[in-house]
Amino acid sequence: MVSSPQETAQRKAGLVRCGGMLPCSVAVRKYRGAGRVFLYGILAVLLICAYIGPVCGAGEEFIRSEPSLYATLSGTNEFYPGTDIRLDVVVENQGVDTAALREWEYTPFSINPTTALGTVAGLDVAGAPLAVHSEPYLIGDIPAGVSRPCTVFAHVDENAPAGSYMINVTADYHYAAAQHMLPSGQWEYTYEKRTVSLEVPVRVKGMVKPEILSIDTDNLNAGQTGTITVSLKNVGYGEGMLSAAELSAVSGVFHLVDGGVYIGDFPPGAVRTVTFTASVNEAVSAGTYPEEVMIVYTDEVGEAQKSVSERIGIPVGTGASFAIVSGPVEIVPGESETIRVTFKNTGDAPAYDARARIVPAEPLSASVDTAILGDMAPNETKPANFTIMLASGSLDVPYGLNSEIKFRDETDTLILSDQIVLQVDGISGDPVKDALMNPVALAVIAGIVLLAGYYVACGRQKKQ
Repeated sequence: MVSSPQETAQRKAGLVRCGGMLPCSVAVRKYRGAGRVFLYGILAVLLICAYIGPVCGAGEEFIRSEPSLYATLSGTNEFYPGTDIRLDVVVENQGVDTAALREWEYTPFSINPTTALGTVAGLDVAGAPLAVHSEPYLIGDIPAGVSRPCTVFAHVDENAPAGSYMINVTADYHYAAAQHMLPSGQWEYTYEKRTVSLEVPVRVKGMVKPEILSIDTDNLNAGQTGTITVSLKNVGYGEGMLSAAELSAVSGVFHLVDGGVYIGDFPPGAVRTVTFTASVNEAVSAGTYPEEVMIVYTDEVGEAQKSVSERIGIPVGTGASFAIVSGPVEIVPGESETIRVTFKNTGDAPAYDARARIVPAEPLSASVDTAILGDMAPNETKPANFTIMLASGSLDVPYGLNSEIKFRDETDTLILSDQIVLQVDGISGDPVKDALMNPVALAVIAGIVLLAGYYVACGRQKKQ
């Protein structure tokens, strides 16, 4: 289409509309302006979101797990009554971090919520027959998938029934329970404290435990050999096979002739009587002395075991001992005298087939120096007759006459007692009797009588 000169002039002047509307140059300029406004708007929105983005994320909900602790024992969990034990406990954190931030994602936190922080572990026996000797102590942080060991010392009660028990490992810890993003973009943590009880199984094995029902002694006296009879009962929860009772000698008073006695099988509740033979130190005095009895046996799995020791008191007596209860005897020098001596058993054991003997020393002598006393019970007295002589010319002073008693004890052992001293007093006799008994005195008397008779005869002759 060919434009007329007039249209051409109008178009140059901008008076012609495009498509019957506005001029084309005006339409293009308006379109370009609207595009710039739209682009500027998008850019402004992006800048605003970039600026306030952290604020928009603040307070979002997080889905996270927490610590999950479990406890186990490293090594054996079977123990015997009456023993000191060591429990090697392992505390493991099996927590899993399942963190998820709804709609927004940020860099992981520096503190993992599944970490048990500052964990302190201790042991609660929870009714088990144990006595804990260890205090709770710090085992530190336990991240997920990590375990921490701790050692606890305890004592198993000697009367503990056999069986399985659950003990509790108590764990105190903190963990990051919640996290919040501050407007500054930093994280704020909320910590919570937790105390959990972690069950651990232990087993108390049955064990033989002796109880002393009675004790009896026979001829257990100082310096002698006697027997100790003990009645034992198994009050434990274990059965002893191939068992033997053993008597210790911790006091030093006894020398054991046979300190071990075989008793065979020893099930719970069974009663056995055993007899030990021992000699007693001759230097000890009468009294009760401590010793210990234990059982050595084979347990149910074939292992050699020793029971706890049961302390007993063993009485030691003085045995048969003797004293002279009659008073001193008197004798005139140069004379022979039959004396009567009374002996008493002052001990706490009988003497069998007792015989008394005197052992004189100069100036004393004896023509009858032995006497039979027979059996003597404790506190019993028996008389004995001896014939002694004090040499002529001896001084009128006290003399000591040694005596001793030979007897048999309850085991038919021949025993010689300690020497007992009898006091013998030398005394002056009747002068007339002494003169009549003295040959020199008799000669002098005879001379005097003859001389007196001679003078009498001479006097009569003079009168005639």
